[in-house]
Amino acid sequence: MTLLVKISYLVSRFHKMVEIYIGVNQSPLKRIFFLIDYALSFIIYGASISDYFAYGFYKLRHNGKMEYITYRKFHKLQRILNPSKKNREICRNKLLFNKRFADYLGRDWIDLGNSNIEDFKSFIKKHQTIFVKDVLGFRGIGTTKYKTDEIEDIEVLFKKLHNAENAHFIAEEQLVQAEVLSKLHPWSINTIRVVTVYDDKTDTVYFMNARLRMGNKKNCVDNFHFDGIGANINIESGIIDSVGYDVHNQTYIVHPETGKQIIGFKIPYWEECKKFAEKAARNIPEVRYIGWDIVIRENGDFLLIEGNDNADHDFQQLYNKGLWKEYKEILKDIK
Repeated sequence: MTLLVKISYLVSRFHKMVEIYIGVNQSPLKRIFFLIDYALSFIIYGASISDYFAYGFYKLRHNGKMEYITYRKFHKLQRILNPSKKNREICRNKLLFNKRFADYLGRDWIDLGNSNIEDFKSFIKKHQTIFVKDVLGFRGIGTTKYKTDEIEDIEVLFKKLHNAENAHFIAEEQLVQAEVLSKLHPWSINTIRVVTVYDDKTDTVYFMNARLRMGNKKNCVDNFHFDGIGANINIESGIIDSVGYDVHNQTYIVHPETGKQIIGFKIPYWEECKKFAEKAARNIPEVRYIGWDIVIRENGDFLLIEGNDNADHDFQQLYNKGLWKEYKEILKDIK
């Protein structure tokens, strides 16, 4: 992609974001003003185009803009807290993660790249529904749901997955979540994202943010960048204290598929959930910044879906507040 093409794409994307967040009927002069203001926000605060619009930088003064973790500040966090590429790989590779957190998974799974057809048949026989995942997949990409009694040819499917050239697959049994969470969007597992920072010097786990992630449009995953809906969880009370929101800047008081109220929803077993995340953080001290995706089941059982060493900074701050001050305070002590 040439420089001219890149610039053309960025300008086109910028104008599209103006229409989504500010409105279609903007004069050329106002569009130029926003473009210049964005350029300054990029230079001074390290804001990406997404940061600029999602956080409302176009209507904030200097002090307001300073409150937010921007694209540049996020990478600063990564360099300080998770500097080792080798250690980050434990979180990014689902196979490595499942092995490291075997005691936290709470589900049956199989490594399809290192199994035979009999292993796969035995696994399928035990489960009505399975999820097949690319070990390097992210944001729900590379995940496929199968009802096992609808698989036409098990051997053909196995060969396809086992011999894949550009992917390595695992298969996991379908999970069952607490009924109160399932009712929000029963077509997906609706997870709790808890972001922690671990100070390995003092053995302290800091809770930076928590969000409820809900599927939408009857999708089988709850990922925010796959049309999912997020909402802020008050760390102290475990109660949703924001509207639901999606990546398209739509907001929801109730879930659009089920009509279940989002604001005021109480996360069950919240204190126990935090303790579970705290225990997980201590299990991988070499990666100090992680966003944990947790499933809450009936009777207060918990399991991990994954741990994200690069948990999105925007997801934590939308319809909440800028969190840079909180992170900066912790960084002073644990650098």
